[in-house]
Amino acid sequence: MHEDKRVREAMHSYARKSLDAAFKGSDAANTSKIPLPETPKPPSKKSKMVDRVGSDYQSVSNVHLLDVLERVEKMQAEFLTRMQSLETTVKNNTSSLNSVIKALEFMNNQVEEVTDKVNSLQIKVESLEKENRVLRDKCDELDSYKRRWNLRVSGVQEQRGEDVRKILIDLFSKVSPVISDQLIYMLDVAHRLGPRSEGARSSRRIIVQFLSRNVRDQIWRDARTAAVLKERNIRIFEDLTQSTKDARNQLWPLVEQARKEGKRAGFRGPFAYIDGKRISAKDP
Repeated sequence: MHEDKRVREAMHSYARKSLDAAFKGSDAANTSKIPLPETPKPPSKKSKMVDRVGSDYQSVSNVHLLDVLERVEKMQAEFLTRMQSLETTVKNNTSSLNSVIKALEFMNNQVEEVTDKVNSLQIKVESLEKENRVLRDKCDELDSYKRRWNLRVSGVQEQRGEDVRKILIDLFSKVSPVISDQLIYMLDVAHRLGPRSEGARSSRRIIVQFLSRNVRDQIWRDARTAAVLKERNIRIFEDLTQSTKDARNQLWPLVEQARKEGKRAGFRGPFAYIDGKRISAKDP
């Protein structure tokens, strides 16, 4: 009891009033179990400072937030401007791309047309090449056949104002005495080949054409063993086309080797014959 009395005396008057009211409605033995109210304290200087700082911080935060919002709005505006510019660029590029696609399609169609024409021309060219080869072979064959009435002579001394036909009649009469009386009728044309050049050391070759193939072949056979030709260093050749010459030059090593081996080898036209076997320059 004394302890409770000291506690009441130490309390403020408003606290004692509350406590007395509490004691009236309760037992004196339970007075020690009633909680005492806390004495209110005045706000400290520190809390006032915190409130002021909080208020200032809130003001600063609002200013900063407004600044951030303005920046965001500005960035958003710039972004929208860039997006619009990008959209315009994309549209322009799309338009340009469509133009390029149309141009490519047109060019592709043109290429297909040109390709078809080229293929058609290629077929025509191949046909013309084949036809050309056939015609060329026929012309060469006809030329070769016509030249079988001709012979060429080299080594006959050339003189100014000469009668080439008379010179050859005299020469062939010694090469083939058996037909000497026919030569004046069978020897048709004879002349030098190519223009005459002043100061030339060698004489131009002579080409002669016969009216009879038999007379021509007789002189050609006899010329191989005629002594008069060896004495005068005169040679008689066949009149060959360039293609026949090329074929013979290509086959000559085979003919030469066959002759060294004792085989019968020679030429007839563009072909080589070795022991009766015909060999062509076109053979593999």
